[in-house]
Amino acid sequence: IVDLPLNGRNPLALITLEPGVVQRSAGAAGSGIHVNGSRDRAVNVTVDGIEANESSVPNPLSNLYRLNPDNVQEYKVTTNNATPEEGRNSGASVSVATRSGTNDFHGTAFEFLRNTALNANEFFASAQGTPKPEIKLHQFGYETGGPIRKNRTFFFGSWQGQNTKFAQPIDQTFGIPRLYTPSALSGIFRYFVADPRNPLALNGQTITRNSPLLVDTATGAYRPGIRNCTSPTDLNCVASFNMFANDPLRRGPDPKIGALFNTYPKPNSYATGDGLNTAGYIWNPPTRNTGPNYMARVDHTFDLRNNVFVRWLQADQNTLDGDPLNSRPQVFPGFPPLGEVFRSTKNLAATYRWVISPRVVNEFTAGFARFVFLFTQGEANPAFPDVPPYQSGFNNLISLPYINTPRTFRAVTTPQVLDNLSIVSGAHVFRLGANVRLYEHNDQRGQPGGVNVTPSLSFMSNIRTPVGFNTPVVGAGNIDATDSNTLNGAINDILGIPARLSQVFLGDLSADAFLPFRSGKSVTLWNQGHRLKQYNFYFQDEWRVRQNVALNYGVRWEINLAPSESHGRVYVPDKPITGTEGPVTFRKTKRWYERNNVAALAPRFGITWSPSSKLVIRSGYGIAFDPISSFQVTAVSGKVPGLTFSCSSTVGGDTTPGCMTVPDIRIGDGFPLELPPPSAKPSSFLTPPAQILTNAPNLTAFDPQLKLPTVHQWNLTIERELPWGMVAQASYIGRRGTRLLRAYDANQINADPILPSFLLMQQNMRNGCRPDGTGCAAGGVTIPLVTSGIVSSTFVNSTTTQSDLTLNAAGNFVGRVEQTTLAANLRPNQQFAIITYIDSGGDSYYHSGQATLRKRFSGGLLTGVAYTYGKSIDDQSVDPVGATSGGALSTTNSRTPTDTRDWRQERGRSDFDRRHVFQANSVWELPVGRQKRFASGIHPLLNHILGGWSLNGIYTFMSGEPFSVRSGVRTSNFSHESRADVVGSTPEVRLQEVPGVIGPVVFKDATGFAIPAPGTNGVGRNTFQAPGYWNLDVGIGKRFDLTERLNLQLRAEMFNALNHPNFDNPRDASAGSPSIRSTVFAQTCCQTVAPPTTQTIISTGESARVIQFALKMLW
Repeated sequence: IVDLPLNGRNPLALITLEPGVVQRSAGAAGSGIHVNGSRDRAVNVTVDGIEANESSVPNPLSNLYRLNPDNVQEYKVTTNNATPEEGRNSGASVSVATRSGTNDFHGTAFEFLRNTALNANEFFASAQGTPKPEIKLHQFGYETGGPIRKNRTFFFGSWQGQNTKFAQPIDQTFGIPRLYTPSALSGIFRYFVADPRNPLALNGQTITRNSPLLVDTATGAYRPGIRNCTSPTDLNCVASFNMFANDPLRRGPDPKIGALFNTYPKPNSYATGDGLNTAGYIWNPPTRNTGPNYMARVDHTFDLRNNVFVRWLQADQNTLDGDPLNSRPQVFPGFPPLGEVFRSTKNLAATYRWVISPRVVNEFTAGFARFVFLFTQGEANPAFPDVPPYQSGFNNLISLPYINTPRTFRAVTTPQVLDNLSIVSGAHVFRLGANVRLYEHNDQRGQPGGVNVTPSLSFMSNIRTPVGFNTPVVGAGNIDATDSNTLNGAINDILGIPARLSQVFLGDLSADAFLPFRSGKSVTLWNQGHRLKQYNFYFQDEWRVRQNVALNYGVRWEINLAPSESHGRVYVPDKPITGTEGPVTFRKTKRWYERNNVAALAPRFGITWSPSSKLVIRSGYGIAFDPISSFQVTAVSGKVPGLTFSCSSTVGGDTTPGCMTVPDIRIGDGFPLELPPPSAKPSSFLTPPAQILTNAPNLTAFDPQLKLPTVHQWNLTIERELPWGMVAQASYIGRRGTRLLRAYDANQINADPILPSFLLMQQNMRNGCRPDGTGCAAGGVTIPLVTSGIVSSTFVNSTTTQSDLTLNAAGNFVGRVEQTTLAANLRPNQQFAIITYIDSGGDSYYHSGQATLRKRFSGGLLTGVAYTYGKSIDDQSVDPVGATSGGALSTTNSRTPTDTRDWRQERGRSDFDRRHVFQANSVWELPVGRQKRFASGIHPLLNHILGGWSLNGIYTFMSGEPFSVRSGVRTSNFSHESRADVVGSTPEVRLQEVPGVIGPVVFKDATGFAIPAPGTNGVGRNTFQAPGYWNLDVGIGKRFDLTERLNLQLRAEMFNALNHPNFDNPRDASAGSPSIRSTVFAQTCCQTVAPPTTQTIISTGESARVIQFALKMLW
């Protein structure tokens, strides 16, 4: 642990060296670690017996306790068929024992250093000429231990500080901020007037409207040949419109909006925006990571039969001056960051060990774990010091450098008590015990259920078009339609003409009232206290049947009660959510689902046979359960009808019933920036009425009979001791997952009911008719959907419908029908829009062959090699997660099934399935120097130069993850895009270059694919496999023995030592997509991948070479 090049100094990352463990790339869904086909949250980490997971989103690689190799005494990983004592989860059990003091004083002081100058640039950044991000890292600290009282009382303590400063390009963390140019802020809007008969061409492009090609992209000055218009009839020139002079009120810029825009810097990139009125600002916003971690432990031995230890672990990890990982940096220099993150963890363990007799030992441990997350937001807008924070919807993508949304606070505290009793009786070693965990997950949020309670002020011109400004007429030889829209938006923004004020209110169902936005000076937050209680018991027997045969059998009993809420605020549907038994009403109850899962019995059985002293054969079978995460409860509780109510008031337009109407005045005239609570009662929403799709609320709900995910595991292992201290092992590992959690839209709108009409409309268009069969001499067929009066001819003949017909988008069409009318009755329950339903209907299968070769440390060499050939199949690959929605369903992501009517279509390779995984690691003390094989008798001074060198490394190879190619069209339902059909032979995935595209693509084009026929869903899930991944981390060390007890170590570590770029499969991003209709289809651009982060900026594999130096003093 101490000598391997561990990125981030996280010893928990050693789990990746085990066979059967695969890592996901950073852009993938989930937390990154999958063990023998398990889901990513099926890993349990304990420190001195006390749980050390972030229980809402557990993941060993991002474990926030910040253990380091210097305070770990023992590290144990069990990845298959754990004993009843260990086997709480189905993935891996990671047990860490901390160091204790001894009769000798010892310690270590260390400093780890990184600097931008030492690192390589990332592949795509280098290809685009972008400077490498600034990174300065210092990890420093010490650990020390020794006796307080010889042979009786000992202490051990460690402290590690971290100070990280880094700056990343704004376009990688936020996007390029957009702002108005100085001329636009002065009231002068400029627009290009094109000559349609003699168009201007620049860089091979015809210029018909405003474009960055008209100006120098650094200064905004006109390029040579570009000029201002000299007369109203002049063409191929830049004309101007004075917004202030044409203001019917002659008010000029709004004083408050103007005060805000005047705080913005001037643009420095005219390549963004329209080149004349809007532009961008490029810079590298700084961010800092700080936060020490501490560990203190005291051991005391009362006598030979009684001893006790108490250990305290605490870590803080704060991201300051911005939160780039969550796209919340400083937008402009000198402005407050959009957000910061404060993380704090505490863990206490107190253990009493009592040797009752030579054959009976009891060990009792009590403690707790606590995680606290505080996500702060930007400060209130100084241009509006007298009003609450608000969100603003400016036109033309103009950035607001304040996020102004309430904070999010999450605290998860887990008191825990466990007791283990060991009894030796003849050939038997009996162990039995209990483990009790009481989870307390408290949330304070300003975004319950994914909606924001902060008032939202919109200036959008498509909601309210400026009136009376005498703007230029759109047409040939005049302003372009796009530029006209930009002008209307600029008028609303700069002159402070609001269009709409919206606000979401929190409902108090106990008081049956909606709460005001503020309580005193504080924003009203949504508060929930989720409680999960887990009682686990086990019994096991290790029975030595014969000298060379041993049996290990036992059972684990888990009682995982359904979660509750600390104040009894639990509301669940009173009948099936699909409405099959009538309208659904939410009723108050005690728990979020009915089933308590009190009879979860998990038997385990294993046998070991040693045919000879050097050969061991093991086999076993067991059942394991994975507990429910508290985050899933947060997702469900945030979607209770009546919890929130949205008021919207459009200037001169519609206002939500029961909400205040806003006046037709400008911001500077005192336009209200906050609405009072509505007059409606929260209880009135507990039985939502049937509504068109756009008005109906979304819902997240548990299956009332939700079961614990249940996993069957089996294995066969042959282990052989070899010469030179080596051990070889070959294994077959099998796994069958049942009752796995899955999330899907139970209110899926399917195309089948209207498919005959849709096909007839397509036929009409092919025959030259309008979709409704009119507009042609012959061949038109009437449409039942129209003749029945469900929708009008205007609707089916619209350009939107014609686009749906052209694209086979029957699923999109059927959703639009539900957005228009209730008459079609296409949703299972028209009380709701999306019903995210979490049940236990998932399945998975995993089979693998695994081989390892390990050499114990001897002769200065330690080596480990692991290879896995495996295959994992499932219908969903990650648990429903997220605080705002169960499973984060969307029309495109891999966590949402393509069609819930046929789960067989979802059965395919798991998203994390990597067929081949090879890991190798080694620690080699070079055999040169005193007491070594070579130059053993050299002078001590010369030994300081030649001796004490070590070479260490970790090499990883993984074949690529599977992925699906999407059609980009909803062909069978409104919930999810279908997968593409394959035309002819299946296209081959391979990295290849395409002219004009930065970086490789996996397909040259989309000609091998097609949009499926209406009502169908294309090829199967995860048909294609992405490029593979490999990485080499290397460490070089030098040890100086200064005295008998004091030595100095210098180390240089290179992560991604060969600077090898690893390319991801196409994911939905600005520059890469698996959708065949995307302009960036098949591109891997624009960031190379690394496995998920272990700390805020440190990855287990870097996308480009990172060099780290270290200095350690040991005594």
